[in-house]
Amino acid sequence: VEQIKERLSIVEVIGGYTELKHAGKHFKGKSPFTNEKTPSFYVSPDRGMYYCFSSQKGGDMFTFIQEMEGVDFKGALKILAERANVELVAEDPKKRDARETQYALLEEATKYFFTERESHAHVKTYIEERGVNTQSIHTWRIGYAKDEWRALRNFLKEKGFTDEQMLAAGLIKNADQGKEPYDVFRDRIMFPIFDPSGRVVAFSGRTLKTETGVPKYVNSPETELFQKSEILYGYDKAKHGIRQYEFSLIVEGQFDLVLSHQAGYSNTVAVSGTALTKHHIMLLLRLSPKVVLSLDADRAGISAVKRSAVPMLEGGMDVKVAHMPDGMDPADMIRKNPLDFKHTVGSALHVVEFLLQILKEQTKDERTYKLRVREEILPLLVAIDNRIDREHFEGVIATTIGATKE
Repeated sequence: VEQIKERLSIVEVIGGYTELKHAGKHFKGKSPFTNEKTPSFYVSPDRGMYYCFSSQKGGDMFTFIQEMEGVDFKGALKILAERANVELVAEDPKKRDARETQYALLEEATKYFFTERESHAHVKTYIEERGVNTQSIHTWRIGYAKDEWRALRNFLKEKGFTDEQMLAAGLIKNADQGKEPYDVFRDRIMFPIFDPSGRVVAFSGRTLKTETGVPKYVNSPETELFQKSEILYGYDKAKHGIRQYEFSLIVEGQFDLVLSHQAGYSNTVAVSGTALTKHHIMLLLRLSPKVVLSLDADRAGISAVKRSAVPMLEGGMDVKVAHMPDGMDPADMIRKNPLDFKHTVGSALHVVEFLLQILKEQTKDERTYKLRVREEILPLLVAIDNRIDREHFEGVIATTIGATKE
């Protein structure tokens, strides 16, 4: 830490994110955390500290990088160590080399899939019909895995990578005895999954097959670089947007996310093949306590809202839900009319109000409705961290079902 502080100036570090100008002994600029018009962000080079009056946040260069990049202290240490050319020596060199090989391997796979997409007309047509434009294809590095058993494996072997390295990166699987390993992804639209620093750590493949029994999405298995409970798809590109709009927008699928960003919602993230975890919530809380869930309007989508809401409310988040039209997901809405999606997100209801409305639509009998409210919504009240909010929604529920708060 001391070596990094000796080699890097806090003005140099913060100046990469917002323009700073001399103000006496200090430097002054507009807050990188909020959309203020009048500068209220001060940096003291003598003390190596900053303070933001608009967000009431302050600290040193490490806490600044934690806030801006959405990483923990260890992550900030790595980022600043690279900039300062300071070697972190605690790690076993062999382990570090193996990890860097995985990054290089996954980068080569990404390039390979991207090139294959360009050479298959039916794949290009499919992606275009889903509403994805050329800029989004390049931004998200969308590719294609050929409908062959060992196409990627053969390509990577020519690049000098071994089966053991490909297995460790989750790109191939071992076959039955006597047969060669084969590719995990075949005949699928390929979405690289990035870590918070923007490096490829895994893939999500969307099938082009229409027959039943074929999984719609296949995700990379967990590896040293990829843990589903720690990665939010799109987080690396959504960090600035979440701060700018002061809320995060959560969707389900890769196409939902890509089209949301394409429609201007650069604050959108998606969960990759798992439920929302405490680590995901921590990543989002670093950037904003507000979140809007934009999930499918079917039964599974409503269940996902309930599952996701409890840990977010317990974490102190303000959770709203965009009420999607029946049978439509964000990608469908955006492709049809982006303004409709904008209105839906803008009209999002607090999760308690949303579920009260959904249950009312689903339940004709008044008594059954009250029982379902007790079973499905009251647990959310217990999870609300803010006492004032909790008491407010107690009153909302009581009014809705014609009861007293007591």
